[in-house]
Amino acid sequence: FGSEFMLTKAVVSTQSTGFDRRWNYVKTELDVENVRKFDLLLLEPKEAERYKITHSVVDKFHAYAGLKFSKDPPFVMTKKREAIYLMKSKTVKKKLMVKNS
Repeated sequence: FGSEFMLTKAVVSTQSTGFDRRWNYVKTELDVENVRKFDLLLLEPKEAERYKITHSVVDKFHAYAGLKFSKDPPFVMTKKREAIYLMKSKTVKKKLMVKNS
């Protein structure tokens, strides 16, 4: 999106990732009435379902969800769960470049 300002809504769990040091975002309550004014949404999966009419999922970010043990190597693995959905307004036509690491 270059240097253009994007109006972004982020849930609390997203803000704890350090994302808030790199983005400008709005701390307002999100509801069906005002969701259309946001270009980007960073939401938990259960909350994202509500806004699929106005926004589409661009990427999904995973978080640690515990350990998984096995009798065969590797004996210990990490479990991950979908934690944050990045959603873009269906009215925004520019392509969003996402580096998910």
